[in-house]
Amino acid sequence: MPFKAIGKFLSDVFDAVVDVVVDVVDEVVGWLTPEVDIPDFGQIQADQNAKGVLVNKFSANSFIPVVYGTRKVGGNVVFLETSGTDNQYLYMALVLSEGEINDITSIFVNDNQVTFTGDLADNTQVTVASSDANFYDGSSLITVEPHFGSDTQTASSLLSTLSSWTSNHRLRGLAYLAIRFEWNRDKFGSLPSVQAVVQGKKVYNPNLDSTVTGGSGSHRADTSSTWEYSDNPIYQLLDYLRNERFGMGIPNSYFDSNFADWQVAGDVCDADITPYSGASAIDLMDSHTVVDTSKKAIDNVKDFVRGARAYLNFTGGKYNILVETSGSASITLTEDNIIGGITVQSKNKNSRYNRVIVSFINPSKEYQSDTAQFPPVDESGLASADQHATMKTADGGLLLEGRFDFSMFTSPYQAQEMAEIILRRSRSSLDLSLRADATALDLAIGDIVNITHSTPSFSAKPFRVQGMTINADHTVSLQCSEHQDSYYTFGTQQEVATIPDTTLPNPLTVQPPASVTLSDQLIEYNDGTVIVALDITIGASPDNFVDFYQVEYKLNSDSNFIIYAQGSGLNHRVLNVIDQQTYDVRVKAVNSLGVSSTYVSAQRQIVGAIAPPSDVTDFSANVSGQEAHLSWEAVTDLDLAFYNLRFSEETDGTADWLNSVALVEKISRPATSISVPARKGTYLIKAVDKLGNFSSNATAIISNVSSPINFNAVTTQSEHPNFTGTKTNVVVLDNAIELDSSELFDSASGNFDDDTTRLFDSGVANADFVSSGNYEFANVIDIGAKHTARITASLTQSADNPDDLFDARSGNFDDASSNFDGDTPANCNAHLEIATSDDNTTFTDFRNFVIGEYEARYFKFRVVLISRDNASTPVVSEVTVTIDMQDRIFSDNDIHSWVNQVPDSEAFENWTTQNGGSATADQIANPINGQVTADLISKTTQNNGNVYKNFTSNEGGTYSVSVYVKSGTFDVVALWYSDTSQSETFRAHFNLTSGTVQSVTSGVTGAISAIGTDGWYRISILFTSTFATTARVKIYPNGIGSTVAGNIYVWGAQVTKSSTLLDYESYSNSTGTKTITFNQPFLNTDYAVGITGQTLNTGDYFNITSKTVNGFNVQFLNSSDNGVGRTFDFIAKGT
Repeated sequence: MPFKAIGKFLSDVFDAVVDVVVDVVDEVVGWLTPEVDIPDFGQIQADQNAKGVLVNKFSANSFIPVVYGTRKVGGNVVFLETSGTDNQYLYMALVLSEGEINDITSIFVNDNQVTFTGDLADNTQVTVASSDANFYDGSSLITVEPHFGSDTQTASSLLSTLSSWTSNHRLRGLAYLAIRFEWNRDKFGSLPSVQAVVQGKKVYNPNLDSTVTGGSGSHRADTSSTWEYSDNPIYQLLDYLRNERFGMGIPNSYFDSNFADWQVAGDVCDADITPYSGASAIDLMDSHTVVDTSKKAIDNVKDFVRGARAYLNFTGGKYNILVETSGSASITLTEDNIIGGITVQSKNKNSRYNRVIVSFINPSKEYQSDTAQFPPVDESGLASADQHATMKTADGGLLLEGRFDFSMFTSPYQAQEMAEIILRRSRSSLDLSLRADATALDLAIGDIVNITHSTPSFSAKPFRVQGMTINADHTVSLQCSEHQDSYYTFGTQQEVATIPDTTLPNPLTVQPPASVTLSDQLIEYNDGTVIVALDITIGASPDNFVDFYQVEYKLNSDSNFIIYAQGSGLNHRVLNVIDQQTYDVRVKAVNSLGVSSTYVSAQRQIVGAIAPPSDVTDFSANVSGQEAHLSWEAVTDLDLAFYNLRFSEETDGTADWLNSVALVEKISRPATSISVPARKGTYLIKAVDKLGNFSSNATAIISNVSSPINFNAVTTQSEHPNFTGTKTNVVVLDNAIELDSSELFDSASGNFDDDTTRLFDSGVANADFVSSGNYEFANVIDIGAKHTARITASLTQSADNPDDLFDARSGNFDDASSNFDGDTPANCNAHLEIATSDDNTTFTDFRNFVIGEYEARYFKFRVVLISRDNASTPVVSEVTVTIDMQDRIFSDNDIHSWVNQVPDSEAFENWTTQNGGSATADQIANPINGQVTADLISKTTQNNGNVYKNFTSNEGGTYSVSVYVKSGTFDVVALWYSDTSQSETFRAHFNLTSGTVQSVTSGVTGAISAIGTDGWYRISILFTSTFATTARVKIYPNGIGSTVAGNIYVWGAQVTKSSTLLDYESYSNSTGTKTITFNQPFLNTDYAVGITGQTLNTGDYFNITSKTVNGFNVQFLNSSDNGVGRTFDFIAKGT
């Protein structure tokens, strides 16, 4: 709790005794301390200090001020707690000052003075009077219990209702307010601020003490209970000097036993003066101050001394006080007493003023800082010599302005008097310095001394001692300033102009809006959306201090209002209100303090547009290529929402809306055209309004032109006439499906004659059918793989209402205007829905079926039947779904089939060795599939050790030769290709450490690429040969010309007739066959394949084998029926 947080601090305040005695022997605290001459930039420090006194502080470490005289203070919040239902009450303890104070005369909350039912008395609870419009709202919103801070005060009974405030919480010696606020949204928009006007601390007045010489009364110096309130600065200073808790704590022994000089000084301050002609007398000097206990005590003493024009001396072990006023000298010093010469000088401009401004606290301005000046603004009543312009001219045209803060003054007359004294002293006084004999020892600072001296022609001229020093030779050095009694003769001033009180409206009473008017209309947005809006027009409140209006609304059927807007505008619009519903609206005015007026209310039923939109006109179709471009005239209904487009395969004019299928469910306005796939059949269109109402009649256009794209019917599935699928709340009657009912004749239970409420062909009137049901197709359609398919459907339906049949009609037969067997009801319908899947396990949710393209493999369908009145049912007699797919084409160019011409491409142990070369099979894992089939090729120190393989090469051309290699003890390898006579050779050297081609022979392009991260490389050479005979491939460990023994690892040699390095294929699998794989399978293998070979030799041919929906194989062979590598293009076309 906040109180606990400040516990130790308060204890320290209560118990501590300040034992400070300032040694000011031979020193004086003087009263005149001018501030630095500064220009007036508006708010000076005195303004800030005054405001700071009025602010509520929230700190456990704030110093407690001392109030002397009468001041308005904010205080320090030391305790806050809420209680009651929903924290209805806020409790506060607000420490105002040190005690014991004399009285609390008024309390302000949020800058408004509170009117209470009685006087504010110590330890007495009071509540707000009913006449207080600010804080009385049917009952008192504030309860206050003042405590004046006696040393014997008890705990607050108001706060003691809380468990956290106990009888030990007495705050003895502190003046505080115990307050309880009752929550009221319009009165307390935030934490309330509180100020109080305090008649401050009671002080001792020796003039009222009959036990001291010159005194008369019951005051006793050490009995605080006998003391009284005083605004005399001398007695306030005496209290501060003697106070042991917050002041200097100086014992009585340091003062004259009769406080004689304090009595004299106090009498000077209490002297009556008349401030202006006709005014009542006031004291010469009063003090109403808030002592800042955080400041040094000596600084606070100086403030007291300045406010009293006093000198505080410490001489002979005693504190003496003297007020600067008129008087005569106590001694005269002549040339007989003056040792040496004297120094006389007039004031210079740095200590001279032609205008003095004094800051003071003005109660008539809510205890804010104010200023008085001399000469006054209106100086017409002054002698010319005393007017500002005259003095400024005498000062060479310079503005010499002095500013002084006397925040203990609350009277503009006392402030102006002080300004006048300071100015006159600065302009007329001479400063005098001299050294005198022991006669001067009888003087004290502040005393008047007469000076007689021939040099300046002084004859008993009075001076006031401002400083004195006792020299080692027992002489006394004096610093004096000229004294003139005229300085201290209070001149009658002009009356301060009174600003009349303005009759302001009560800020806590707000006048309501003049009126609230409601209307509704349709609103159209740029995107074509149309909604209904409720317009609210507010008649402005006549209250000039309204900050905003709060607009609230609700459906009439709802309990709680919704806050819709808070703003200064008078027009508001609630969007998306509901047609035909009644809305309640109320509006209140709120001022800048958060105070609300009463509500002004209004009610309106929303009219809305419930008629169906107009029929679509000028509907036309223009078929171009694969698309049908449909256009129509815009429907002008403002509440138009969109258009709905359907399709029927009928072309004979019999197509109707009910039996057509959705093509485009929503064409947003303002569109008046759309392009759809061209189909042979009937396009139908209706307008739909914002309430979902459709045009009364569909507008149709017949198209006999179909799309030129070749679509192939993959499958057609019809559910009629047996409807063997899954039925939910649906039954099959007469080869059609309709909603189920427990009310019809064949569904009713019991005897035929038992129920007289049922008709023969129907049940209880308007309660025949369930509201909805569905029929799910018997089989899921599987098109074999995931494809994009075009799906169309047809659905034939009618409607049935048993309550409208012939035997249900009443009245005369000829009076019926409708059909003999009843009209087709409009309160039911059926529509088709679709769900798709790629795996026949996880399907999408069913959604409305729209004619168009869908991408999936599996398709489920269901018919949803809906009755909106339970008296009618849709009757679906036919439903068919057709899935089409257009021809698809797959093709590719420059595809290579090849033959690896090297036998034993992975069995190097079968290659021929030469010059000490050898091969060892299956030593480490190969780089392609990780099987241990890679071989080790070694050589001895014999020169040019290698292994080679001869093979038949029947034709010249561009060849690619490659092998996979990995370092053994060697990191260099050479790859060689030639005819067996080695008349034409192609070779290259490779470095397996750097992964680079070291050298190539003429006409050879070498390449090396890393395979994986295990050190394997694939090296290759590309060249063009001319021979068509037996060829040879050689592999040289460590290169050609090496005489060092060592080895490398090899795997997968390949020679292909190709201009690029092709993927590796072992010799045993190399038959010239290429596998073609489609990126999406065909539905069947009836697709056509076309092959175009490039650079074929005479006698070459190809075979297409292994044809599946996913692809096929093509093998090229030569005239000897041997597989050969060739380049070719292909195209495949089918469904």
